[in-house]
Amino acid sequence: MNCEEIAAGLAAVVDGGASAEQAAHVTRHLESCAACRQVMQAQATARTVLRARAAQLSVAAPPGLRTRIAATARAERPEAAGILSWGARLSAFSAAALVVIVLGAVLVPVVTGRSTVVLAAQMALDHLKCFVIDGDGDGATISKADAEALLQREYGWTMSVPASSHEVDLELLAVRHCLYGDGLAAHLLYRAEGQPVSLFIMPGLVRPAAQLQVLGHDQVVWTAGDRTYMLVSAAGTTAGLARVASYLQNEAK
Repeated sequence: MNCEEIAAGLAAVVDGGASAEQAAHVTRHLESCAACRQVMQAQATARTVLRARAAQLSVAAPPGLRTRIAATARAERPEAAGILSWGARLSAFSAAALVVIVLGAVLVPVVTGRSTVVLAAQMALDHLKCFVIDGDGDGATISKADAEALLQREYGWTMSVPASSHEVDLELLAVRHCLYGDGLAAHLLYRAEGQPVSLFIMPGLVRPAAQLQVLGHDQVVWTAGDRTYMLVSAAGTTAGLARVASYLQNEAK
């Protein structure tokens, strides 16, 4: 079975509603398909957050939310040749999961503002969204100068973006911005030893230094000046993440 044919079964397996035969097909496919394993992880993470934050998500939706969801669904992003769009790759996602991933900051700003753990959970989701759903990590590397110019031009942020480094096997792939409870975060996307790594920079936010493991991701948090930095990678990469964190702490200003 190919990736498109397996897509419907991923959600069923995550939700526990798959038949034994369907689960077996999915398991065999995942053994040889890293892309679908990432999609499976994204679905499982989103459902974990939905269950954990059920009380917060039960409140009435703010005005205009329906319109924003519709607008998000209509927005089209150019896709690299041979790569499924996020809509196709996550066709079995529930509408609620889409709201959490795309517009989660609308519903949990107060909780995020008070808890580093909840903030870390939201950054883990944004890490998955940009790498797995939007496919932002699929392209070529970009230069430090181009990344800094984009942040200045698009968001008005003056930041020193850490460049790719052969010494720590780190490649700079893209820059974006992501919503979180207190506002906007600059999102720098890297590959470290071939694995997706995100550095989130949140101006005007101060958080104590911490090392966390949240929603299947290792995270390193530090503050410099009036900015909080959060480094995110898949769980089990702690040793490599420490080397990357040391490099980024020296380079990010």
